[in-house]
Amino acid sequence: ELKVLLTHPAVCREIDLISLNEYLTFEYVPTPRTILRHIYRLEPGHILRYNNQGLSKQAYWHISLARSESRPPVHWRDYADALQETLQKSVQQELVSDVPVGVFLSGGIDSSAIAALMVELYSGTVDSFAIGFEEPSFDESNYARLVANHLGTRHNELMLTSKMVAEMVPAVTDFLDEPFGDSSLIPTYFLSLFARGYVKVVLGGDGGDELFAGYPTLVAHRMIEYYERIVPWKIRSYLAPKLLDMVPVSFNNISFDFKLRRFLAGRGVPLQVRHQRWLGSFIDEEKELLFQDWLKPVLRDTYTPSYYHARESDARLPLNQILYNDLKLYLEGDILYKVDRASMASSLEVRVPFLNRGVVDFATALPLALKLRGITTKYLLKKSMASKLPQAVIKRPKKGFNMPVAHWINHEWRDLVLDMMSEKRIGRQGLFNYDYVKHLLDEHFARRRDNRKMLWTLLMFQMWYHKYIEVEA
Repeated sequence: ELKVLLTHPAVCREIDLISLNEYLTFEYVPTPRTILRHIYRLEPGHILRYNNQGLSKQAYWHISLARSESRPPVHWRDYADALQETLQKSVQQELVSDVPVGVFLSGGIDSSAIAALMVELYSGTVDSFAIGFEEPSFDESNYARLVANHLGTRHNELMLTSKMVAEMVPAVTDFLDEPFGDSSLIPTYFLSLFARGYVKVVLGGDGGDELFAGYPTLVAHRMIEYYERIVPWKIRSYLAPKLLDMVPVSFNNISFDFKLRRFLAGRGVPLQVRHQRWLGSFIDEEKELLFQDWLKPVLRDTYTPSYYHARESDARLPLNQILYNDLKLYLEGDILYKVDRASMASSLEVRVPFLNRGVVDFATALPLALKLRGITTKYLLKKSMASKLPQAVIKRPKKGFNMPVAHWINHEWRDLVLDMMSEKRIGRQGLFNYDYVKHLLDEHFARRRDNRKMLWTLLMFQMWYHKYIEVEA
């Protein structure tokens, strides 16, 4: 871990400005960079060798999607049984343990599929674990209960309150050695801590979205092509932004105004840029206002990781290149990092059957049409698991593991946010324009705009900076 290296006095704690720029957009620092200059991560699938000839790096495994593009048209029935069998083998491998094994169950298709197969293969009663929220639009625990009742698991549920989160957030940097802007880290930590009271190992559904095309952004890529082709340029450029400002602001989960602003932020930019704009936080136009003048030259490098992986991919279909990017960037830099840090901080081992070699090889060879069919995501996975899960789960739209950040910034975290983003702190750092930070805060506090993603991403950097640069240095 990076914080181990920082204990050595010879290690310089100088921020890598390119990494800072990438973090504010991606919500994590993409490999191989870290937030500090001259410290790098080894990429997945690589070996680092050091001998008397020096240091060398070698790749031992590559993800290939080219096979999926060379296959003739097929029917889902030709693959459904094979997918189920491949997943069964993977789950069986992950159940090998000398201690009881449980399962994270969100009520989404991925974790529900793992739970269904685990119930068939496990020798005892399966303990499932879910988390709920007080705020109704964020609470999906009813779906987890539905699946648990259907499968017959011994279901354990934790209701996460704003008070619990408010007490924990100031300590989040204790188990993060880099800034990390995905707020679902918090419920993942509480869920891991809760599960650790019952078991030492759990199975999770991570990787299903990236392998089987589960993100709504993939559908949005298709929709925005129609939008830009059908809607006249003048309406897109002048009228749409004015109409957007008239849409009421809501702090609910994946609210209409939030989705609409995200969607329109992707217009008129290349595919790789658009995808990261939809997934991440600050876009370049916002960082132009956030950064002090001397820092702005790094903006030209924002999407270098996205373009690099698009070139490295052997896929030719644009959406397959996006899936490759998700595997190389989002899955590694966000999803797996989040689960690893949250679970390890709770002394819980999380195993992910979707990411075993057999499943990955199977999924990456599937034609895109078996993953994304029209506007139906994870098409084959849903067809394959339809006989094992309630139809309400198969057909439900994806919402993600979000928490009420927008509400909590305005209430429980308000003092912390104002402290970490005070004019004195911002001025002392010399990185950001305080007037713009204040503008983001004022807009959000007044509910004129939902700035949750930008403010949370910035808050996590400020807390990391305070702990590792100001205090420990």
